[in-house]
Amino acid sequence: MPKGRILAVDDQRYFRELVEDLLSEEGWETQTAGSGEEAIRILEQSRFDIILTDLVMPGMDGCDLVHRIKERDPEQDIIVVTGVVDVKTAVDAMKLGASDYLLKPFDRATLIGSVENLMQRRRLRAEHARLLAENLEYLGEQSLFERAVGFFSCLSLDPLAQRVVEGLCVETRAQGGVLWIARGESEQSLQLVAARGLVRLEAEPERIEAHQIPRELREGAIRSAVATWNAHGEGPEPPNPALLLALRTGSRLVGFVRLTDKLGGGEFEAADTHAAEKLARFAEMALANALRFASLERPSFLDPATGVYTREFFEDTVHNEIGRAQRFGRGFSLLAFDLAPVAEAGAERIAEAAKILGRVVRTTDLLASIRENQFRVLLTEVDAVGAAILKRRAQQAFEALEDADPAHSQRPVLAAVTYPSDGTQLETLTEALDERLRAEHRSPVRRLGLDRMPLAESLARLLAEGAIEPHETADQVTRFFLAEVGRHPGQRGLLFLGPGAVLEQAVRQGIEQLGDDPATTEIVVVADGERLAKEGPPITWVSPDRVPGLLPFLVHFGDGPSYALVRDEKQEEDGVRLFHTSDRSVVEHLAFRLRTELTPDANPADATAGPILTARAPARPGAEPIS
Repeated sequence: MPKGRILAVDDQRYFRELVEDLLSEEGWETQTAGSGEEAIRILEQSRFDIILTDLVMPGMDGCDLVHRIKERDPEQDIIVVTGVVDVKTAVDAMKLGASDYLLKPFDRATLIGSVENLMQRRRLRAEHARLLAENLEYLGEQSLFERAVGFFSCLSLDPLAQRVVEGLCVETRAQGGVLWIARGESEQSLQLVAARGLVRLEAEPERIEAHQIPRELREGAIRSAVATWNAHGEGPEPPNPALLLALRTGSRLVGFVRLTDKLGGGEFEAADTHAAEKLARFAEMALANALRFASLERPSFLDPATGVYTREFFEDTVHNEIGRAQRFGRGFSLLAFDLAPVAEAGAERIAEAAKILGRVVRTTDLLASIRENQFRVLLTEVDAVGAAILKRRAQQAFEALEDADPAHSQRPVLAAVTYPSDGTQLETLTEALDERLRAEHRSPVRRLGLDRMPLAESLARLLAEGAIEPHETADQVTRFFLAEVGRHPGQRGLLFLGPGAVLEQAVRQGIEQLGDDPATTEIVVVADGERLAKEGPPITWVSPDRVPGLLPFLVHFGDGPSYALVRDEKQEEDGVRLFHTSDRSVVEHLAFRLRTELTPDANPADATAGPILTARAPARPGAEPIS
């Protein structure tokens, strides 16, 4: 009988055969895979005591494979193999959960010793688990106990909530599960925090009110109930059986779970309800601990000098927000505030600036001190347009302070990035934010003083920075951006068009070619004459008399590409003078100047109103508007 089963993964055939021969001679049943992808396919069908994998492989490398395996089975033992020059990579793999690593070249004794040691540790863990199960017979099954104990090893609410849903789904064989939690002191409103399996997130309410939960569950008369549920709401589709659970601590309702789509079909039985209630008791205690820990943890992460959160707490929160965004298809933004210009006026100005920023951001946002003279804000469920609006809100606050007291002449430098268009990991978002902050420092808005010029003068000043281009360039760009609105109706943005006489035909042709599907881009056309009435994206027509003297222009700002173009009205033999740029600072500045001056019904206050801070996430019934 073999000592155990081992899967060896390496893209080099000779290494696979070498390992297989060495282990087989020592009595191990060995299987090999030539890539990380092949290994995943094998693991879907078979279980192994130990996985031995090379780190450097084409396609899915060893670190990615370790991460994928640990996601599937956190208890799987893995040995990684690497060369001396890649020791750091091996350490990274250990951080991801690898049990041991070997350096190439290795001999028989080293390989067998590592495998034997891991198997001994597995036997000790198995024995330890058996003894625990004997002393905790009331749990019924060892698997339920292991999941329950796993709850208490996690004090971060979002990962814990995901574990709770997964555990309940496994115990009841439900293929879909959703969990709402009462995050604050009030239990009247519960927020969606975790979902698993066959769940249509766009159909799930972001929040549910306590009165929407069956009264017997809400008041604690029963812990669970079997009900029916329709995945698509009202309609001809027959409702599915669902198991509902109320999570409580004492008399307080802390969570509500809905489990659906039992494996094999049919309704949830008494055994499912019994298993779910047993696990739910541990989930209740773990969630209560996590909520209590969060309430104690937040004050401990405050910077004593400014009263805002620390870098460590901010980065940990952003990591959690990335996970939430990946699960629920949400977006969010990060803002950076460089207060170095303010700091020149003294340390007291920094504390004062922090208070101003604290008043500007919403209660759901997180303001943190990252390094000396630099602050950052996490804007949950806010897209690029919403982030730009909050930037302007902060700028207006500092401008108002300067107007009230000329001694406050220093203004911070602000920049923003958005998930996922600017990055999907904290590191890439941070790099993008630092680069955008450097770009803001050298932006033409500051260099040319555009923020202190009238709008018409700003366009003329930018045109002076331009060059002679072919006559057809401006027309082609205009048609392109109007077509982009039609191609990407889900990308929210601002598109301002001042065609004058020279771009009128291109603008009208572009509008006529827009599809009939509604789009979230706000289109404003500055033109007289016949106004095209068309289904599809909403178009606002504004008379050029509103802001006289504007040169022909195009400005597009949003989650997609940002672009600005200014065209001379006069033609020359060899072309026409154009200024065009994708500098986000310039485009953003022009977009919001235009929005303020061309649509005074919205006025500057509207430029900072709450409703435009809507995230680029699918609408959900019952979702609360951000304000």
